[in-house]
Amino acid sequence: MKRRMFCVCAIILAFGFAGCTWMGTSMERPRINIANVTPTEIKLFEQIFDLELRIQNPNDSPLVLNGLSFELDINEKPFASGLSDQNVTIGRFSSGIIHVQAITSLWSFLRQVAELQKTGMPRVAYRIKGAIYAGPSSIKLRFDDAGEIQIPVDPKK
Repeated sequence: MKRRMFCVCAIILAFGFAGCTWMGTSMERPRINIANVTPTEIKLFEQIFDLELRIQNPNDSPLVLNGLSFELDINEKPFASGLSDQNVTIGRFSSGIIHVQAITSLWSFLRQVAELQKTGMPRVAYRIKGAIYAGPSSIKLRFDDAGEIQIPVDPKK
């Protein structure tokens, strides 16, 4: 009986590892870029921003998203984080926009404002990293992308 149970467990593990290997090679990670940022709530201890994230699906099959978690760094310093439980389908070889909330603390916000005033840079570098949960079994696909945000400059200065 023990030998039979061992064989059954070994077969299940072999198929499980083979399945994970097949999924890993067939699914390329999505790319995430910030398309727009809009402040929605400014409170004393936290600020909430609406982020429009462009999700690019480089795969030959639709990407069915059912969750997302992320951390946002600005100028190589932690700035905000967010979660979403939206159900969105991004078609094969295409992209789509989703709206998510990014929440930052007062300290993170003030640090970035002070840095912008000190440097006067019209662009800030960002890095967004996290995970997308896709498909009926919520496969976790990690992402780590970077870009720049153009800051509007007052032409009178």
